Amino acid sequence: MNPIIASYLRSLLATTLTAVFAIGKLPFLFTEADWAIVANTVWISAIPVLIRLINPKDTLGDSDKSE
Repeated sequence: MNPIIASYLRSLLATTLTAVFAIGKLPFLFTEADWAIVANTVWISAIPVLIRLINPKDTLGDSDKSE
């Protein structure tokens, strides 16, 4: 799997679970506004990945590294 995609999926899982637990209700009791908060995690999850990509000391964005 592409390391950038793997990093994004880990971040997405962590932020989604955090949002669900922060709301403090069971998902089947969520309102439309609660689901909108959880949906925001899709773009929020990209922030750590973007930070890693612009960090020159992080090898995530290196296209010349061999796997």
